[in-house]
Amino acid sequence: MFSEKDLQSLLDYSSEGQVLSVYLNTDPTKMSTESAKIQLRNHLKAVDLPEDVQAVEDYVTLEYDWSARGLVVFSDQDADFFQAYQFNLAVPDKVYVAKKPTLRPLVRLLDAFTGWSVVLVDKQGARLFSFDLGELSEIDAVAGDDVKQTKRGGGNAMPGRMGGGNASANIENIIDRNIKEVIDSAIDFFGKHHVRRIMIGGTDDNIARFKDELPKTWQSLVIGEFPMSMNASQSEVLEQATEEAFSAKRRRNHGLVDQAITLAAKGSNGVIGLNDTLHAIHEGRVKTLLVMQDFEQEGFRCKGCGYLTTQELSDCPFCGGKFERIESAVERGVQDTLRNNADVKVITQNENLVKAGQIGAILRY
Repeated sequence: MFSEKDLQSLLDYSSEGQVLSVYLNTDPTKMSTESAKIQLRNHLKAVDLPEDVQAVEDYVTLEYDWSARGLVVFSDQDADFFQAYQFNLAVPDKVYVAKKPTLRPLVRLLDAFTGWSVVLVDKQGARLFSFDLGELSEIDAVAGDDVKQTKRGGGNAMPGRMGGGNASANIENIIDRNIKEVIDSAIDFFGKHHVRRIMIGGTDDNIARFKDELPKTWQSLVIGEFPMSMNASQSEVLEQATEEAFSAKRRRNHGLVDQAITLAAKGSNGVIGLNDTLHAIHEGRVKTLLVMQDFEQEGFRCKGCGYLTTQELSDCPFCGGKFERIESAVERGVQDTLRNNADVKVITQNENLVKAGQIGAILRY
């Protein structure tokens, strides 16, 4: 599975020539294999890198697992470089040629679909899932005492046995014990799997019980909730989890865009527009970068310190170095942000961000 280590390796890669980056949607529920191949050939027609095009086509023909939903390939045959990644998530059809791998669509997937846990809960136990990059794995299950068994006898129980109100109290005690057992197992699971975001499935009542017992540090990571039976199939859980992850990402990103625009308007820790954002990136002030997925603009890069701008300056204001023209100032800005260990949020739809110049940031200071 693709990891942060893989991303770092791609960030570090630079070519003396050109790198072909290919993103291909191969979702078998939406298209045939032949349709995806035709789409790929159409995208590659305009690419003047015959050896790289051939390498991609050979991989697709001979090695690709067409049950996957998305393919990402990076090729630089002049340097004997070729990396291919398969995902259980659809990716947008895009082809790029640049001196470095184009990573923005990949960053979007990593942001939306890594570090998740899905927990299905009821009054007796839980099912615990890991959910990363479209891969759902059931890791553990917790089964407490059977709640239904406590109902035998009910109000007709013999004296000295549980009955009426005592029976109800005993049922609640068993449920409380079960929930506490589930919580202990879930906390251990979250820690071991470095969980950063949590989704909970079940009835409203069971979800509320589970959340109330969670320590506040873990409560803050609960991003989504949805109705789901404990007996749901793996495919049902996967479909719901994928939908919830996209929805949570959209909500979160919309809020961050509004925050950045408001902060920028107040002259506080926010910035909008390409040049001001690139300036903040170079200074290492960016905490969270917000950028439209398809926004691109050529610009200039200082050969000395790497400062990026769209302005044709004679000398770099940071180091006095000279500039070179580059085709992808926005993509370079994204990658510089990642190297600075800041967050990057790739936005697919947001009118406010488009009006603000398609890029902005929340700043550290």
